[in-house]
Amino acid sequence: MRSLVPSLLSHDLPSFRDPFQGLRREMQDMIGYMDRRLPMTGSDGSEMTLPVLDIAEAKDTLEVSAELPGVSERDVSVTLDRDRLIIAGEKKKETEQKGKDFYVMERSFGAFNRVVPLDFEPDSKTIDAHFEKGVLKVSIKKPAEIVAKAKQIPVRPSAD
Repeated sequence: MRSLVPSLLSHDLPSFRDPFQGLRREMQDMIGYMDRRLPMTGSDGSEMTLPVLDIAEAKDTLEVSAELPGVSERDVSVTLDRDRLIIAGEKKKETEQKGKDFYVMERSFGAFNRVVPLDFEPDSKTIDAHFEKGVLKVSIKKPAEIVAKAKQIPVRPSAD
């Protein structure tokens, strides 16, 4: 008789029979969230936290906002790679203070890179990016066929 435990832990089970799939997904989301909040240390000793993203969807557009305090628009790049929006940049340490030994420095400097997977492949001509007061705003027009597929489902009150 086969052991039950090894079959539950094997990766060849269909997802509907895996009782731990939801837990595994929640743990991966939690670890990913923590990774984005903790500073990353670069090879040069610099530290940078990943920028906070807000992603909102309207009928025909997807809007991505990234908080980038202390970053110049010259140091930010927005790239489209098929169905991935890539926001990258660098927060530079502009000044050096001689004669002071820092015990704690609560500012982060270094490179960052955020990838936003999209459910569609937009035309690069329909993407607009603006940088103002430390916030990058990217507006992506959805292709017409994606907009046409979306249907509003009416919600009716119960018969009570």
